[in-house]
Amino acid sequence: MKFIPLLCLIPLLTLPLHAQDTAEKAREMTSNLEKIESLIDKTIKELREAVEQLTRISTESDKPRDAFEDFTDQLKDYKDVQSTLAERIDHFRSIADTRFADWEKDLAKMEGDLKTISQTRMNKGKKEYADIDKKVRTIGAKLTKAVDKLQEVQTYFTTELNSASIQAAAKVTDAAKKSADDVMQTLEGMKADYRQLKADTSENSAKSKD
Repeated sequence: MKFIPLLCLIPLLTLPLHAQDTAEKAREMTSNLEKIESLIDKTIKELREAVEQLTRISTESDKPRDAFEDFTDQLKDYKDVQSTLAERIDHFRSIADTRFADWEKDLAKMEGDLKTISQTRMNKGKKEYADIDKKVRTIGAKLTKAVDKLQEVQTYFTTELNSASIQAAAKVTDAAKKSADDVMQTLEGMKADYRQLKADTSENSAKSKD
């Protein structure tokens, strides 16, 4: 009976482990994209509710204290979830970078048509991710600006809260609400971009646009 040297078996044992690790990282990328989508939905919800409470301050200007306190609480909830979203996106960046780096290494082990197909798909995914990340960084500045405006309104009403001060600040509060509305629309677009990236890179996708 012919025995195979142990050293010759090592490559056979390590290849499946590498493939398993690569697949796990691909699933981790999908999982994080799903978490980002969920956090975007929550961010929109909290921001919408903050705007609703801000509107209540005007409609209940004869007794605005309850509405103002609800606005203050809601603004804090919004800022908290926005911070969590930003942290999740930062975490996703490192996962995506690792995923594409592993993909590059796997390409070196392929040849012919399969390598060409995989290279094309990887290039598509990388470009899509790069374009999204560039947009997200711009959106981040927009989010900060919206928060600053809402925070300024909160500070203003902390200093003076009555019918006269509410009426005097009407244009400024309307501008803050408009800024928040613009952010919500932008977040919806960002969610759609992340969903498409998930569809193009996830093993669980039903169909992708090719």
